[in-house]
Amino acid sequence: MIEVLKLFFGSLFSKKSLEKTLVDSKLGKLICTYKKEDIYFTWDTEYKFNNNNREPISISIDGDTNGPFSNTLQKTYQIMDTIFELQSKIQTKIDSQFPEKNIDLKRDFNLEDLYIYLEEETNSVEYEFEYYSNDSEIMISVEFVKDEIEAIEFY
Repeated sequence: MIEVLKLFFGSLFSKKSLEKTLVDSKLGKLICTYKKEDIYFTWDTEYKFNNNNREPISISIDGDTNGPFSNTLQKTYQIMDTIFELQSKIQTKIDSQFPEKNIDLKRDFNLEDLYIYLEEETNSVEYEFEYYSNDSEIMISVEFVKDEIEAIEFY
C-alpha cells in the first residue's frame, strides 16, 4: 500500500530540481533550474564581452518554463547593446550623489550580476546591476526603473 501511495504521490512531493536549456543566438546557453511547485522562473546565463578580459557577467532573466518572457529578453538585448553607456551613466550618478566615496567603477569594481525582471504591478521590465569591489569587501547595487536609475545602494 505504501509503495502504491509513493507511486501516485511521490512526484507530487518530490523536491528534485528540474532543468531546461535553450540556446539564444545573442546570449548563448540559457538555463532554467526549477521545482514543480515553483511559480517564478529565471533563465540564467553568463555573458562575456569580447573586448573585456574580466570575468563574465551572470545574467538572470524572468520568464516561465518555456523561456524568458519576450519583453524581458528584448530588454536584456537592449541592455547588452548599451551596457557601456549605462555604466557611464551609473558612474556619473555615483559621482554626483556620493562624491565623498571616491568610487571608480572601471578601476575598482566588476559588474558581476545583472537581473532583468518583470514588475508585476506595473507590467514593466526593470533591472538591477550588482558590482563587487576587486577585494570583495563592497557591493554596489543599482536599480533601474523605466530605464532611469532609481536607487544606488552600498553593502
